[in-house]
Amino acid sequence: MPDLSLIVPLTRILHVTADELLGGNDAENDARRAELDERCENYWKYDHEETYQMACQAVSEYPGDYKYLAWLAQMEQITACHKRHKMDPEMLERSIKHTNMVIEECTDSGIREKAIWNAMFCCKTLERDEEALKYAEMFPAHTVYTRDKAMLRCLKDERLLMHQQMISFNALSSLFLAFLEIYRSESEKEPHVMAALDMEEAVLKTVFPDGNYLDFHRFLYFVYEKRTELELNAGDYDKAMEYLGIMVDHVKIYAELCKTGEHRYTSDVFDRLIPKFAQDGPIKASFIIGDENNTKPFMEQIRADLMTGEKYAPVTIIFAG
Repeated sequence: MPDLSLIVPLTRILHVTADELLGGNDAENDARRAELDERCENYWKYDHEETYQMACQAVSEYPGDYKYLAWLAQMEQITACHKRHKMDPEMLERSIKHTNMVIEECTDSGIREKAIWNAMFCCKTLERDEEALKYAEMFPAHTVYTRDKAMLRCLKDERLLMHQQMISFNALSSLFLAFLEIYRSESEKEPHVMAALDMEEAVLKTVFPDGNYLDFHRFLYFVYEKRTELELNAGDYDKAMEYLGIMVDHVKIYAELCKTGEHRYTSDVFDRLIPKFAQDGPIKASFIIGDENNTKPFMEQIRADLMTGEKYAPVTIIFAG
């Protein structure tokens, strides 16, 4: 029964896994791994405090597994910042500590980059901006060789066209996420804010002239959520009502798409793509909506935001039904 701190050194010296060292059953270990991996990859579907405890168990059961250690650090950050509690600086410090272990020792670039992002986020939350900047500078500035570039050189005919469209689709999504960063925290009609909102709509109308936006309805939701907020702040409730109605229309369309699964784009630019919609999940795990319980279906999140949120209080009485 070795001390937990000795397990990783012992596995390295003896060239065995922690499972082999501790005499675990292969079938049981595989089942347990599958359970932990599913929870790790889909953490946003579950209660965050329960998932935090499961991440602690994963690190205890599989010491030396950097994926689980990075997961624990992420859950520490999420739990420390959850709005039902006061921000917990000590837990954020533990998150940074665990993250640094991953950054220093893990050779998997994907796991390592997620850890760097987590440490940066923790430092920003603790208002240690210069320290956060040091983590940000750890990300590679430019990658010469990428999977997409390689695929473009190797694919042919229909498969090549599909991959080209997917690259364009991802680039368009990234552009709109960049616009979102411009206007998401602004509260006034500044010129750069209005330009970002107008440009996003103009691009969408150009790319999808028939209005079959499919997955991009979620971006139009953000556009009209912001337009509504700006008009409310300006005291123009009539205009706010108009924009709120458009926002809700995009919500309803997107919610219906989520119920019915797969659909095909009719725009010539993306006519080979068939986006898949989550049946019950949020529109995107990284966006918090409504009461911050992002395990709820999208429509329920929006309804809670409209009915209980203070932001729309001057105009939402009309939507009470």
